[in-house]
Amino acid sequence: MDVVISAGRVITPSGDLTPGSVEISDGRIVAVRAGAAAEADLAVPDGVLAPGLIDLQINGAAGVDFLSPVTGAALTRLRRYLASTGVTAFLPTLITSPPALLQRALRSWQRAMHEPGAPRIVGVHLEGPYLNRQFKGAHPLRYLRAPDARHAAALLDAVSDTVRLVTLAPELPGAAAVIRALRERGCVVAAGHTAATYEQAHAAFGAGVTLVTHLFNAMRPVHHRDPGIVVAALEHPQVTVSLIADFIHVHPAVVTLAVRLARERVALITDAIAAAGASQHVTRLGTRTVRVTDLPRLSDGTIAGSVLSMDAAVRHVVSMGLSVRDAVLMASSIPARVLDRDDLGRIEVGKPADLVVLTRELRVHAVYAAGERIFGAA
Repeated sequence: MDVVISAGRVITPSGDLTPGSVEISDGRIVAVRAGAAAEADLAVPDGVLAPGLIDLQINGAAGVDFLSPVTGAALTRLRRYLASTGVTAFLPTLITSPPALLQRALRSWQRAMHEPGAPRIVGVHLEGPYLNRQFKGAHPLRYLRAPDARHAAALLDAVSDTVRLVTLAPELPGAAAVIRALRERGCVVAAGHTAATYEQAHAAFGAGVTLVTHLFNAMRPVHHRDPGIVVAALEHPQVTVSLIADFIHVHPAVVTLAVRLARERVALITDAIAAAGASQHVTRLGTRTVRVTDLPRLSDGTIAGSVLSMDAAVRHVVSMGLSVRDAVLMASSIPARVLDRDDLGRIEVGKPADLVVLTRELRVHAVYAAGERIFGAA
């Protein structure tokens, strides 16, 4: 069925159409036009039509912890919540955990990836276990391990074409061999939970690391005589940085600074846990018990993820003075570029019609996945 959506602003790769319209047929965009459509199935004259949002790092939501077995009912509930936040694609993120638990979760998500449904699962993000103990954050110390290329290869080969992104500490002995093994298997490699120096970070970027996970959090801090991985990432033209823009993980002034330095290389993420979109004050993050007050914390006060949503992240960075266009691209086309998925994150003829319609206040009005409305009124 053909669908026409008209909006006061349509965000396309070449610029914004104000107003503009998009025509969809058989799940794909068949026309992008300047000007309001005379007859539209959905018209939002003061709203924004944007590419669907893509979350590169989410540990759980809607009461679902991603290290737990994923049942059909849980997946349906999760997808319903994610759609309500404008997400059309995501990477379930699995933190460091007991090997048997991790392998079971990987197999569960491998099955889920091949089942129909939206938002689409575009691969698993494996955060750990090759992390620096000094910056472990909420990852359980006992399950961290030294980088081992054979271990990494076996882990990924057991669930072929499932893991798409791996976060590791590139300064650890053996990390270079792991990076090579991951790249050979088509994985994006990110640096995170790391004590990497400025020099070590640049060496990692040269070896194939293209992303820095939740910049500023769980990594060597910036010092004027020891700039570390943060400065290395912000100055490197081929490296993208992900940011948790809840204004708790990173101060708004620091978010603003990072965006000014690397506007076209910032990907917004949530790092959300099961409590996101659920009225839970006590929940799980893998093997850890997490209490949610101002934000999720372990019993010792360590921050353990967030309850942020992608649409809220967009609103937050816009509140700092960033343009709606730049904020939306940080939550859609830039994450798609990280994954080397030029079929996602773009309003362009021939691309899948994964779209979010936002109100003037940047609230989610409707969401389409492959041209099918998955959230919002008809």
